[in-house]
Amino acid sequence: MSSTLFINGKVWQPDGSFTESFGVKNGHFDFSGTDAEADSLRNNYTEIINLKGRLVLPGLIDGHLHLVNGALMMKRLDCSKINSIDGLKDAISKYLRDNKVSWVVGGNLDLNRLFAGHSKQAGNVIDEIFSELPLYITNYDYHSAICNTKALVAAGMNYKTDNFPKDEAEVSTTGDLTGFISESVMNVVYNAIPPATLEEKVNAVTECIAMLHKYGITSVSDITLPEDIEVYIELWKRDKLKLRINSYIPFTEFENLQIYKDKISLISKDYYTISGFKAFWDGALGSETALFSHNYKGSSSSGLKTEIVKSGRIYELAKQIDSAGMQMIIHAIGDKAVNEVIELYAGLANTKMLRHRIEHSQHIKPDDYNKFGNYGILASVQPIHLKYDAHTVLEKLPDKLIPNTHNYAHIMPYGGMLNFGTDFPTVEADPFENIRLAVTRITDDGEFTPQHKISLHECLKAYTINNAYSNHNEDAVGSISKGKVADFVVMDDGITETNELLKMLYFRLSTYLSGIQMK
Repeated sequence: MSSTLFINGKVWQPDGSFTESFGVKNGHFDFSGTDAEADSLRNNYTEIINLKGRLVLPGLIDGHLHLVNGALMMKRLDCSKINSIDGLKDAISKYLRDNKVSWVVGGNLDLNRLFAGHSKQAGNVIDEIFSELPLYITNYDYHSAICNTKALVAAGMNYKTDNFPKDEAEVSTTGDLTGFISESVMNVVYNAIPPATLEEKVNAVTECIAMLHKYGITSVSDITLPEDIEVYIELWKRDKLKLRINSYIPFTEFENLQIYKDKISLISKDYYTISGFKAFWDGALGSETALFSHNYKGSSSSGLKTEIVKSGRIYELAKQIDSAGMQMIIHAIGDKAVNEVIELYAGLANTKMLRHRIEHSQHIKPDDYNKFGNYGILASVQPIHLKYDAHTVLEKLPDKLIPNTHNYAHIMPYGGMLNFGTDFPTVEADPFENIRLAVTRITDDGEFTPQHKISLHECLKAYTINNAYSNHNEDAVGSISKGKVADFVVMDDGITETNELLKMLYFRLSTYLSGIQMK
């Protein structure tokens, strides 16, 4: 079997140092050290590659994404570049020219900017934009959406029906639904959309994995719906599961865990593992459903708790999951939600050992900084969301809350750990845009709260060894070290703490996937 020795590189290590060379045999690193040390090992390898000073990183790990949904959204209407109603109309027209569909489904639309101050005087506002086919387009945070009358009818919805929470569907002054919906009501409409076939999902995910590889991503933490598991089983059967997936299924599926374990028993644990359980504590900032300690501007609401929280069921399930030795990850964006999840984890017996996470941790009360380290809670964060949040907080939040936006850098001096992800398809899966925003805090609207910047070295740790730790897998991946799986990326350009980071969007990827047993 072939083996390769890589020399004359700049090989980043999690302790901040750089080595020069490494060797790969049987899909694992079997050497990592200096060029002088490598020179004495040349005869042990069948191939020698001179890296010519290029930077080498461990394979990157996206700590939070939605793989199947993201793959499908790549086939749907992307509204991320749309900034006007006319632009939306044009995009819909072009999409229909290029695609034969029965529904117009899209995402990543900034509803706050496009529909600020929209009329509530008449019926469905969205019908004026498009009414020929059912239309459903989500806000960039996937916690609110627009839909026309045909989509509402297909979902069996009007204001007189009782199959949805009335506070999650906007109503006009005439008593009709305006087409603006949020949270659980979105599921009512989404479930009416003709589902993709298994074949369509498999093909879409295959293309998505190729896209992730181009970004240097070799592992992910996936927010997995139960039906997504069939996709991964099929990919494995076809030898197309070329990504390490740490899967988190809903809290409510805890009692069915053994069923899912039996289903995936044929998949190598090196490529697919059900790592734990996911729940939502609150909603999202842009949709005014994230839970804060103060009300939104011009509102009597400070956000909402999800039904699983309001009913108290999340406390019961959390104890069961913790007692079973399984990891849990809970979505919390507003500062009050983050505080309440911290208190939940603080009351559990195994939080530090199981490495329970708070997903997003987007607004943290300064009094809570030290609690992440004290209780061993991990903060799974997405700096790339600043591209929306930097202007949204100015529109939505009172002044006293704005400085605490994406302020998670400050848990690190207290021993807290950050994991980086993107929440794709909420935003693109580009790790270097994510890092750029963390390092510079520069958005399209200028520099935002620069006191929360994160050093480049800490960003790289958050994309590699920290995410490996989060997945209880730091002995197998996350660094270029002897014995670990040989997942790595070779950059075309150097990387520094300066604006050279902005140039680092494209690179050559070398990935070696192997059969090491994940822990």
